[in-house]
Amino acid sequence: MPNGRGRSAKVVTLEQSDVPAALEASPLFGVAMLKIAMELKKADARPLDELVTGVLARMRLPESEFRAFLEANGGLLRSIATKRGY
Repeated sequence: MPNGRGRSAKVVTLEQSDVPAALEASPLFGVAMLKIAMELKKADARPLDELVTGVLARMRLPESEFRAFLEANGGLLRSIATKRGY
């Protein structure tokens, strides 16, 4: 198929790969992580597990699925909280 410059265009077919389960998680999990991080920044922050449970309850997100999401993503939130001494 000439494109006017003497070269022909190629159509490339990409293989569809399986999307990891962590990426299929609810987009609200990222919002929950931000809310939890904001709570951790408060001077009178509660313990991490209590914060997580409270935020998820207010957002009506399944806690077991969210905690699995955290584990699948390297426990980033827990490591940040540990560094800050929570």
